[in-house]
Amino acid sequence: MIRPEKTVVVQPTGTSTPRQPTSNESGLMASQKENVESPATQPEQPEGNAGEIVLAGKYRLTVPQGWQRRTPAISMIEYEFSVPAVTGDPRDGRVTFMAAGGSVEANIQRWINQFEHPQGQPASNHVKQETLEIAGTRVHFVDITGTYMESSGPMMGNAVPRENYRMLGAVIESQDGLSYFIKFYGPEKTVAANAEAFRKMIESLHR
Repeated sequence: MIRPEKTVVVQPTGTSTPRQPTSNESGLMASQKENVESPATQPEQPEGNAGEIVLAGKYRLTVPQGWQRRTPAISMIEYEFSVPAVTGDPRDGRVTFMAAGGSVEANIQRWINQFEHPQGQPASNHVKQETLEIAGTRVHFVDITGTYMESSGPMMGNAVPRENYRMLGAVIESQDGLSYFIKFYGPEKTVAANAEAFRKMIESLHR
């Protein structure tokens, strides 16, 4: 199992004190709250440009410009974005945001297991990890390269090998039993071209 090597404390930028709603807005918000549907029955997320999003109703971060919002492929995904492919790459990158149970270590290992590598090369040669502390919250960052076994369909079967792929992932620890998982994967050049933007997005995390 790969272990994080260091902890980095990051001070998020671009945060501000939330504006207090007016009395009219407060009444509207209360009315809306009474009619909130469960995640399984909520309307599909509209497609559109990136911007600030709210994760699990408590975390905020800013998605890079140029990333396009898509309707999530499955109901467990709260947000999904596509990242335009750079010249020469066969397809766009994909970014997903979702809350899930299970330990941080087990979920990161699951990500690692989604990649295959040349025979005789240990996975550790293709994985980098570190732990960040952002706005008082521990965030585990992982960087994986290799042949990605992309799954789809019922029970996430029908894996298709995607050679020369890379994944950047972030796990936001939570004290309520559900951690938050952000995953960006795609052709290596496309991910490399957006790696700094992904890092800045994670570092913008605040409540």
